[in-house]
Amino acid sequence: MSTSPSTIDASSIAQINSLARLNDAQRYLEIGVSTGQNFLKVDVPFKVGVDPHFHFNYIDYQQDNTQLHQMTSDLYWATVCSNEKFDIIYLDGLHTFNQTFRDFCSSLAHAHDNTIWLIDDTLPIGFFAASPNLRFSHYSRNLLGIKETFWMGDVFKVIFAIHDLFPSFSYATLTGHGRTVVWKQKRTNFNPMWNSLKKICNMNYFDCLKFKKYLYQRSESEILSLIHKHFCG
Repeated sequence: MSTSPSTIDASSIAQINSLARLNDAQRYLEIGVSTGQNFLKVDVPFKVGVDPHFHFNYIDYQQDNTQLHQMTSDLYWATVCSNEKFDIIYLDGLHTFNQTFRDFCSSLAHAHDNTIWLIDDTLPIGFFAASPNLRFSHYSRNLLGIKETFWMGDVFKVIFAIHDLFPSFSYATLTGHGRTVVWKQKRTNFNPMWNSLKKICNMNYFDCLKFKKYLYQRSESEILSLIHKHFCG
């Protein structure tokens, strides 16, 4: 099975915990828990994890302050998550634009002014890693004898969609393979770049490279400073 670098990069745990300290997070939501290596180490009092198939014995970790739902995120949004509001929302589910953008849009009803999002896999490492079709990604690399198996899909399009469609949100992408932090702060220099969701949907890896500057890559310290300044004035 192909994986994204996030599944072997422990820095995501530190990044989530750093963001949680910024807004004194009490409630955490993770979409795409997989083995639980991120989820179980997040230092937030109340945690909710969602995955259609956990790769660990999640029943052992069910508690009043730790809820794990083995279901699709669409089903979770529709049937389980009622009036809950979360302080940190980590989106690392199916690595496709359609699903991740839908998860982001669904999460808006369960956020507040100080909610911080972390969206994983927003900067693919190559053409095959950026394919929205996992089978095509596998098959093509096997055919060409390419051993690298990382798969980020076309999640990068989510950031371009936020850029054009959500001017009341600011964002910046951590250096590396890409995790984008999103928070509620109006962009004063807002100007739609593509002005068409259809154009964004039709983007490919080479478009990602062409418009890479719109991912707004920043160091972790720079991003934390930006959010801290916004929250604290």
